[in-house]
Amino acid sequence: MKKWTYSIFLTYLILGIYVLVVTIKSPFVSLSLDTTNGQAIIVDSYYPHWAKQKNIEKGDIVIAIDGEPALDNRFVQHDSIIRSANTLTIEKSDKTIQTIEVKHRDMPEELYLQILFPLFYFILAFVVAFYLCQRNKHNLSTFLLILFLLTCSMAYISTGASARGNMIGKVVIGICIILCMVLFIHFLQHFFKYLQIRWTYIHSKWLYFLPLIIPGCYVFEGFVPTFREITPLLNLSLFAVLVLYAIYILLTSYLRTKLAKIRLIALAFIVPFLPFLLFFVTPEILGHKPLLHAEIAALFLLFIPFSFLFIQVNERLFDIEYQLSRLRYYSTLAFFSSLLLTAGIALLFMGQLSIVHFTSIFLLVFMVFIASFYIKERMDFKYRKIIFSSTGNYVHNLYAAVQRMGKAKNQQELLERFKYEITEKLGTTAFHICTITDDCTQHTNHHTQLLLHDAGEEKIILEIRHALQREELLWLELLALYVSMFINNLQQIEDLVREIQHMKNTSDTPLPWLDKLLWNIIEKEKSILAQELHDTILQEQLHLARELDVLACSPTISKETVLDIREQLLNATKDLREYCENLSPPLLDTFGLQMALKKLIQKVKIRADFLLSAQIARVHFQDVTLHLVVYRLVQELLNNAIKHAEATEVSLQLQAIPQGFILQYDDNGIGCDIDDLIQSSASMGINGIRERVRAFNGDITIQSSHNEGMHIFIQIQEDVDLYDEHTYYR
Repeated sequence: MKKWTYSIFLTYLILGIYVLVVTIKSPFVSLSLDTTNGQAIIVDSYYPHWAKQKNIEKGDIVIAIDGEPALDNRFVQHDSIIRSANTLTIEKSDKTIQTIEVKHRDMPEELYLQILFPLFYFILAFVVAFYLCQRNKHNLSTFLLILFLLTCSMAYISTGASARGNMIGKVVIGICIILCMVLFIHFLQHFFKYLQIRWTYIHSKWLYFLPLIIPGCYVFEGFVPTFREITPLLNLSLFAVLVLYAIYILLTSYLRTKLAKIRLIALAFIVPFLPFLLFFVTPEILGHKPLLHAEIAALFLLFIPFSFLFIQVNERLFDIEYQLSRLRYYSTLAFFSSLLLTAGIALLFMGQLSIVHFTSIFLLVFMVFIASFYIKERMDFKYRKIIFSSTGNYVHNLYAAVQRMGKAKNQQELLERFKYEITEKLGTTAFHICTITDDCTQHTNHHTQLLLHDAGEEKIILEIRHALQREELLWLELLALYVSMFINNLQQIEDLVREIQHMKNTSDTPLPWLDKLLWNIIEKEKSILAQELHDTILQEQLHLARELDVLACSPTISKETVLDIREQLLNATKDLREYCENLSPPLLDTFGLQMALKKLIQKVKIRADFLLSAQIARVHFQDVTLHLVVYRLVQELLNNAIKHAEATEVSLQLQAIPQGFILQYDDNGIGCDIDDLIQSSASMGINGIRERVRAFNGDITIQSSHNEGMHIFIQIQEDVDLYDEHTYYR
């Protein structure tokens, strides 16, 4: 992060802390006075509930504010109002004098709306802005979004200091509410350029003069005091014009392009700003009483960080349809739930709480509900294996059962494994599988019958003479569906084997369908590789090309920027080289397996955070594909150690045996439960190793438990009928 970026965050923190201290130092009371007869007579209170609680009534005379004569207060002199005070000395109608201590906790509206909510927004905006900055350090769109978010937050947290008449607070809020709109329009202009949409609106650079009008107005007030009433209206008018202009840009551009990305930005902008504009700014400009106080209307600004937290500026800018759909769904549920709960609280505390209390309660409950829904989603995903049944882990067990049955080599073995799964899971032997020639798939009160396979002439039926629960029946139906597919696949494989055998016995003519199958497999692998390169290397190259375009248009070229682009190019080249080496290890064909493995181990030692001990013996096979098999096994074992083992020591040993090899792997990592690992979707590496070993009729033993490391023993031998027993080397 550059120094000037740190300066922006530091300035944000210093100004925010200052205006917050001003707000906390003296509670806001806003008592309107009548000073025409030389006395400070109370005529109205901003917080009537607090005034009633403190026995402050219309007609009371304010004698002193914080120990100083009331008429000497500058706000009383200029505006006939008491903005803030820690103590008030009041003369009642019966000539009694009372001194009132003003505390924040006595005015919950002031405490929540001018201190707690702005402070929460201030911290949230800082965290979101810092997150976006770390995620996309060199992206102008991200930088503009960060500035927009920080200026919105600064304007919000300055409301308390401005309401108390603090000049710095007034200047900060006056500049920020206009500057945030200018920054947003500037962001739109840059984003339209990114989308290659023509910008037909006012260039954003001319709008940056507008925030400078506000400090000029405050300076002008020193010479023309009557201008003091015009400055706030001018400030709000400029804000309203810029908000409407931004909405106009978004709506017209969306109608012109119909891009979902622009629609998402429009929603993220209009939802927070439009209520503030309609309920406070517009009535204030027109000279009417606002429908909502500024502090309440500003609560909608809390949606800005949540909206723009999803808007992460990267190569897939605003690709958040899925997240927004979840947010809409959860927001709908949370809205009605919060409304009902708030209504219940209102009935219980009728007359004791103000509208501000109810609004605050509603917003708090609304946010808690949304957070709870997201937490529930994560917990459901984590514990989905057990939450749907009190008697067993049916859904999770289904994957393990399918995996075990998938190892069957023929239909008879498949059905035997199917019977075993039913017996183990349902705990019953009151079933049988029969073959019939008519359709009898039905459900009765005493039997459950499922169709396992339909060959037209005959059908394979499972009949259970046992009452099943809903979860058990669902598990059984899904497992039966897999059995049906397995039977179909096994029959197709048997037919293909017979066809191949027949072709082998009758002629040497190649099989067209086999050539087509191999061609499709090759094309599929090419497609996977192309997609990986497109999503990684190509995207990085396109990003660098855009940076070079921006650099070419810049009047000055920074050496630091050029070196940064060069570094990114070298990283992309390194990634591409690793892709190529993984696809076809160059040393394997040139210098042999032993040298290729040593080179691979050397690379792993540089990347890994564990101590790797390796003993690689020289091995040789008649079947040259075994050299690549050994290399891939070692590569996958070490990749798993880097990603999952969390070990401090890893040992690897490769030794030759007659017509084969032994590969032994050990680590002292966190280990795991073998059954859970094999059934988990995260075990693709281990399953890949097992499948490679099985494909060459090898043996693999995996031993592991939690916090006991992992130990893998692999042994593969060539077919002794094909190769001579003495063709191996140590």
